[in-house]
Amino acid sequence: MKKINVFVVPIHGTVLYPYQNLKLRLTELQFYDAKVNNNYVAVVPVVDQQIDGIERIQRFSQYGTLVRLTSEDYTVYASNKIYQAFSFARIKIDSIIKSTPYYMVSAEVLGDEIIDEQALWSNQIIDNLKGLAKQYLEQFQMNPSPQFLQIIQEEKNINKLFFMIATNADLPYNQKLKLLQIDDHKTKINLLISYLKTKVEEFSQTKALEQKVSKELMQQMSKQINKSSNLPNNLPGIPYQKQKNNDIEKLQAKIKEANLPDHVREIVEQEMQKIEKGSMGVDSNVTRNYIDLILQLPWNQQVEETLSIEKCKETLDADHFGLTKVKERILQFLAVKKLRKERKIADSNGQGSIICFFGPPGVGKTSLGQSIAKSLNRPFYRIALGGVSDEAQIRGHRRTYVGAFPGSFIQAIKKVKCKNPVILLDEIDKLTSNHRGDPSSALLEVLDPEQNNHFMDNYLNIEFDLSSVLFIATANQLETIQPALRDRLELIEIVGYTVKEKIAIANNYLIPKQLQKNGLVNEQVTIPQEIIHTIIKQHTSEAGVRQLERVIAKIYRNIALKYITDQQNFKTIVVDQDSLIEILGPSIHSDKHTTPLISIPGVCKGLAWTPAGGKVLMIESVKMEGKGKFEITGMLGDVMKESVRTAIGWIKAYWPQIKILSKSNTHVNFDALDIHIHFPAGATPKDGPSAGVAITTAIVSLLTGLKVKNDIAMTGEITLTGRVLPVGGIKEKILGAFESGIFNVIIPYRNKANLVDVEAEIKEKMSIHLVKTIDQVLQIALEGNGPNFKMINLANL
Repeated sequence: MKKINVFVVPIHGTVLYPYQNLKLRLTELQFYDAKVNNNYVAVVPVVDQQIDGIERIQRFSQYGTLVRLTSEDYTVYASNKIYQAFSFARIKIDSIIKSTPYYMVSAEVLGDEIIDEQALWSNQIIDNLKGLAKQYLEQFQMNPSPQFLQIIQEEKNINKLFFMIATNADLPYNQKLKLLQIDDHKTKINLLISYLKTKVEEFSQTKALEQKVSKELMQQMSKQINKSSNLPNNLPGIPYQKQKNNDIEKLQAKIKEANLPDHVREIVEQEMQKIEKGSMGVDSNVTRNYIDLILQLPWNQQVEETLSIEKCKETLDADHFGLTKVKERILQFLAVKKLRKERKIADSNGQGSIICFFGPPGVGKTSLGQSIAKSLNRPFYRIALGGVSDEAQIRGHRRTYVGAFPGSFIQAIKKVKCKNPVILLDEIDKLTSNHRGDPSSALLEVLDPEQNNHFMDNYLNIEFDLSSVLFIATANQLETIQPALRDRLELIEIVGYTVKEKIAIANNYLIPKQLQKNGLVNEQVTIPQEIIHTIIKQHTSEAGVRQLERVIAKIYRNIALKYITDQQNFKTIVVDQDSLIEILGPSIHSDKHTTPLISIPGVCKGLAWTPAGGKVLMIESVKMEGKGKFEITGMLGDVMKESVRTAIGWIKAYWPQIKILSKSNTHVNFDALDIHIHFPAGATPKDGPSAGVAITTAIVSLLTGLKVKNDIAMTGEITLTGRVLPVGGIKEKILGAFESGIFNVIIPYRNKANLVDVEAEIKEKMSIHLVKTIDQVLQIALEGNGPNFKMINLANL
């Protein structure tokens, strides 16, 4: 028996037997080394405590299956791949070597060979096992593959035959686990034969009983029919036939009135012939529903579009505050669309023809789609794609399936009753894929103007023209959108609102809306501007205004209750700080000017981007005697860890030039020094390259003893040669620094163009330093440096 150490893939609710070809997904790909593991993994069932009679080791079955990865199938995510694999042996786990962040076990590979002494009994029962398996599969799999039945009949290896049949038999989960754990061949084969025999006998008895009941029921119905037949030509079928004929006549009248294309009318008439020849059974009802769907679809109906740029601008301004650049981009898109329509230019390229609003939640992506539909005078329909994993929800089910229905797009067209609505594809970034198909791939046909004029829904099974539909998509992030699908989208980013914009939105939109919704009027309650500012800063943390609206609604509900409780003595309420604490409780988020002061070397302020906007990121570092190790904490991603290693590499390389800044002449021996770098708020995940310059500045400050200035924050990626590279989210980061009371920021020189997005009044109040190299950062950020200090000549880098 061979013993191996092997990587574990846990499975739930199922059992894998040897001799199976399969697709296997590895979710902990970053921990799996194919070369070290010789392409082997162990697939081991996770067993609940409620299941008795199963040998366990911790939460696993003690027996599993050894699998060899044969080839990579396709990539799902960066840390999640699917492999073609083959299971070839049972294993018995001796011990668990590693349990976090993945499982590694020491196991014994079980040969399961049939020795010569067993050949006599194995030859005797093999025919019995094959016969029972054939009966079972024919009875319970309806139409088993003839090739598979032939393979079973020709298989001579009883061990392989056993596992093939056990895999395809519908065994209870605990029974499957027991069969995996039994070592004795005779015992486990007899157990499988007993199960198959019982199931075959139960099926035969059930079938005989059904035939008997059916025969007796038919006899009773025949007697009832004979009793009701008083006259020779008074046949029971006549009233039914009249009703059937009336229904058919009504349906034929609808078909005649419908404005159907010739090829569609031909298909409908063929389906009508089936109804006329058939009965009022289930198939007839399916056909009637199919014809009803065809008749309800607007094959030629379109609403008249009013493509007025002035009206679109008025509608967008009335429904949304701010978002000037977003509105301008929408108007540009509609202007191009109008010109192409006037000059009868068809879309010849799918790229850039579908608007996609992307940005954090609550910034108005969905409502922008509604405003566009309103300004164009088109019907609006929203399709929620979040969590959709079944391709049939896009393309529909085939009519052969029970309970089949058309896909979302045909249902949308049926609902709006025209061919040219505005359809919003909400949360397109949250589509998932599984064994039911890939909805993202199905959307490619829908969103490509070169293909969607011949869109084929599986249920409708007739080409339908979707080219007149204006599709608008929304997403929170672009990384999870399939690249081919993203290539078809015209991306418009909505970054969120400033505090000033949120106050204006609250005054102009949210407060009037919530006053009306809660049955109040302006005379009953007043929320001063400074209180709105406090609510935004201390009780919400978001890029949009969804949470702000909920907080305002909570205040008005509280006041509505007070008014109803004591109407006679009620006086106008002016919301102040005390009443705010009474209604909302203590502040959840810190207000501005609360960023900690830096009083020791080794501490620096970085700038980070979050879905809720920019914020200040504290970086702390300490040193101690040690062996040259570097500790990094704070729930960091791989990219951020690489930034730390890059910063340390640069400091080591250039330390002879850096050490002139030190207060003392003591030599820094990196081999005898341990450095610990920490990013506070350890429960919050952090990643990205933009903290590189702040990390470098913090470590240089620590080693030289020079403090970083209190009123400065920075962002930028660093290279090993000391260059500062551009990063994203500049507008949000500068706003985050401003709102935190920091008015000096350092950003990469190559991000200069991004300053156009920052409001002029904010730029006037701040000092924004543009840097090309890390020595320029240190010159600006560290205390005690003269203006002419130049540490390293990196001008030509």
